Formats: sequence, C-alpha cells, structure tokens
Amino acid sequence: MAIDVHPHRTDEHRRAGSAPEPAPRPDRERSRRDRRQRRLHNPAGLAWSLLVPALIVVAVVSIFPIVYAVNLSVHSTHYLNIGAGVGFDNYARLFASPEGWAQIARSFAYVLISLAIVVPLSLGLAHLLNQPVKGRRVFRVLILLPWVISQTVAALLWKWLVNPDYGPLHSGDLKIDLLANPIGAMGVLIVVNVWISYPLATILSLAALQTIPAELREAAEVDGAGPFRRFLRVTLPLMKPTLFVVAIMLTLLYFNMVTLVYTLTGGGPLNGTNVLSLEAFKQSFQFFNVGVGAAYSVVLFVFNVIFGAAYIRLLRSEATND
Repeated sequence: MAIDVHPHRTDEHRRAGSAPEPAPRPDRERSRRDRRQRRLHNPAGLAWSLLVPALIVVAVVSIFPIVYAVNLSVHSTHYLNIGAGVGFDNYARLFASPEGWAQIARSFAYVLISLAIVVPLSLGLAHLLNQPVKGRRVFRVLILLPWVISQTVAALLWKWLVNPDYGPLHSGDLKIDLLANPIGAMGVLIVVNVWISYPLATILSLAALQTIPAELREAAEVDGAGPFRRFLRVTLPLMKPTLFVVAIMLTLLYFNMVTLVYTLTGGGPLNGTNVLSLEAFKQSFQFFNVGVGAAYSVVLFVFNVIFGAAYIRLLRSEATND
C-alpha cells in the first residue's frame, strides 16, 4: 500500500475543494469603543453623559409629581380615579369662599410671625454661643435637642405643658385653656413651631458667624465703632447670604408643615389654625377629595415658588450691590 509522504497536500486539496472563507468583518466592538472614548474626551459629550442621569432622576422625583398634581387639580376624582375635566372648579372652592381666604391669611400669619421670631432669635443665640465662655460646646449640643425631636412628640409634649388641668404651666389657680381659643391656639402653635425650628437656624447662623475674620471687627473697634455699630456695619452684611438661605428653608418648611398642626390642634378650634397645608391633607386623605387636595397643593407650590424667587432675587441684589 502506497503511503502519501506529503500529507499536507491532502489538506490543501480539501481546502481548495471547500467553500471559500468569508472575508473578516470590521471590528464593531473596537469602533464602538473608539466612539465612546471620543465622546468622553469631548467636553460637551462628557457634560451630557453626567447630566442626563441626574435630569432623569429630577424628572421622576420632582417634575412628574408636579405635573400629576396639576392634572388632578383640573379633574373630578373618585378616590384616585380621575374623572372628567372640571376646569378651575377645584380652585374656585378655595378662592371663591371666605374660609379659603381665611386659610390663606392664617398660613401667611403662621409663616411670617414664625420667621420674624426665629431669625432674630437664632442670630442672637449664635452670638452668645460664639463667645469664649466655658462649656460652650455643651450649650451647642443642648440647643440642638428641640430640633432632633419629631414634630409629633413636640406637639404632644406641648399639649401636656399647656393643659389647664394637669399641665405644669398651669400650676396656680389661674387655669386658661389656650388651645380652646382660636387666637390662643395659633399663639401656642407659633411658639411650638419656633421651639422646634430655631436650633437649625442658630447652627447655620453660628457657622456663618465663625467665617467672619476677627480682624474686621477689631479694625472697626479701633476706628471707634461700638458693639451695635460693628454688628450693623461688619457682621450683618457678611451674614446676609446665610440669613437669606435660612429664611428660604424655614419658609418652605412652615408653608408645607402638616404634622405639627394636625397633632397639636387639628386645625381647631373653630378652624382657627386650619392652614392651607392641613386643609390639603384633610381634603386628600380624610375626605378623599383628591382633586381639591391637589388644587390646594398647587396653590401652596406657587406660594413657595414666589417666596423662593423673591429671596433669591434679594440675595442677588445684595451680591450685586456689594
């Protein structure tokens, strides 16, 4: 039997008789990687690649609920089922009734009086905590205690304090039920609101106060300026940006506050503390008028935007003047 001494010829013949191999395709993965690298090295492409995920999150968390609430506010609703469009009828329930305007007035009074107390109080306490006295770190910790207490606990605590029968604030013969009077209930509500919110404003004011160089106050003192004049001419102008930020934060907090009002007074007595945020909660989750509650929420949102824009404009004007 003859043996083929050139076995490679057989393989060559087989390859020659078989179908031709397809031409190699371009490396798509490599080209895709190159395009990605060029996009990342392009400043505009890098910026959009970083912004798009954040924009998606903002759209889902912020923009979609606002659009959904506006849509609910112009429709009739049965629980969460959206019915026919009713135009601005839900808003008319707020603006066409005396009680609606009274709720707006109570909300503004609650917010503005609380701000008028908290901002000066926090500024004064920040100055005291900035003094070189022994044990000031302990005082800085103690001043935070009302802030870490939940609104529900704070409301129950103050209901016990002002109770005319067994509250420690009424230990004498004079027993006045402050929560039974609309004006007294609003006063107690503002006091409790100030008590739970002044620590945050104080800490922010203290942080801003500590960033002011001591040399500026010393130079003003050398020039003959007294303590009050140094405060007006040196300290206050440098603290204005922080105070504006504090005012924005507290305004948004006060306008949207529900838990404290609901637990402390429930909107009473005689609707004397029934503010817009509480009415929006009641319409949505007690009476299940979700469309009306959404209209109240949209009005609150507009008030928040107006106040926030006003604060920001004031802050920018101050920066421009400086």
